[in-house]
Amino acid sequence: MEIFDVAVVGGGPAGSVCAAFCAAAGLRTVLIEREKFPREKVCGDCLNPECWPILRQLGIDQRVREAPHATLASVAFIGLHDRSMEIALPQGEDAEIAIKRSIFDTLLLDRASQLGAEIREKSTLTSLEKTNGDWKLTIADAFACRAQVLVAADGRNSTVARLCGLLPHIGKERVALQAHISLPPHFGNKVVLQLLPGGYSGQAPVSEGEFNLCLVGKPKSIRTLQKWAIEQFALSTAQQWRTITPLTRATVPPAHRNLLFAGDAARVVEPFTGEGIFYALRSGVLAATATARIVQENSTDATAEYAAKHTAMYRGRLWINTLARSAVVSPKLGSILLDFARFQPALLRFLTRRIVR
Repeated sequence: MEIFDVAVVGGGPAGSVCAAFCAAAGLRTVLIEREKFPREKVCGDCLNPECWPILRQLGIDQRVREAPHATLASVAFIGLHDRSMEIALPQGEDAEIAIKRSIFDTLLLDRASQLGAEIREKSTLTSLEKTNGDWKLTIADAFACRAQVLVAADGRNSTVARLCGLLPHIGKERVALQAHISLPPHFGNKVVLQLLPGGYSGQAPVSEGEFNLCLVGKPKSIRTLQKWAIEQFALSTAQQWRTITPLTRATVPPAHRNLLFAGDAARVVEPFTGEGIFYALRSGVLAATATARIVQENSTDATAEYAAKHTAMYRGRLWINTLARSAVVSPKLGSILLDFARFQPALLRFLTRRIVR
């Protein structure tokens, strides 16, 4: 059985960043990912400007800039009656961009490998056991390993949380669908957040010729939203869609001695605000820092510090996410708020700046 300092479960942004920084700190690191990369993921594909410092620290910011992407110049909000408001986004080197997750996540995973993390793709975690304080992980392909620290970065339906009895009850309140389609003519370099009867749509270019189309709604309304999208964007009824649920769920406490949760495994926020990738990257950095202290310094307070910093990461931002969720769960209310903001544009600009900063 192989012995590691840290085992990271999940190869998305949180897991790959955590594994990369753990390996860079000299820790023997294994990352366990059930998929084979590159793979797509249901996501708005937008990188908040706050992601760039982390990507620079990781040494891949230039690789991301060289990959196919779209630089977003503005965000447009459209209400139920097609009344809209458009707000300019910050420009320059650290502008917000949209990039396909198949590209972005592969860059992150490759960087973790380059820095020395052992990557095991197409590996499904089947059991966890804690022995003498360490974690024993068994994988479906008969691979087994032990690690002093376990980092769960395996998403909103976390297998680690489930195996540890920590996964909250999940209600399928809403469903998200996503497809990459041909970029509509004259769409422009903007992200559109459009309220619709029964849900909302997120739209953004991800390259010179490709477009990310997301739909979010309740199970009973999602087919109506699909019909709207097919008519709006002249899609084939055979268009393939990726799907994910739940959109939100209760949080999992991020620190349990030598078990840390990062990214969506710890907290899922309303995707309308487009901050998910930033939270994933930042929590991955914080988890790596805590892991290094646990392993190298035998720190007894590293997990408590991780929990505090994880909470602080959301401070001053979650109220906006709560407001956004209220608006999109009730599109009629959202349209009223948008109409109000059209006459008080400083309010919407303030909220946008609090998210895209």
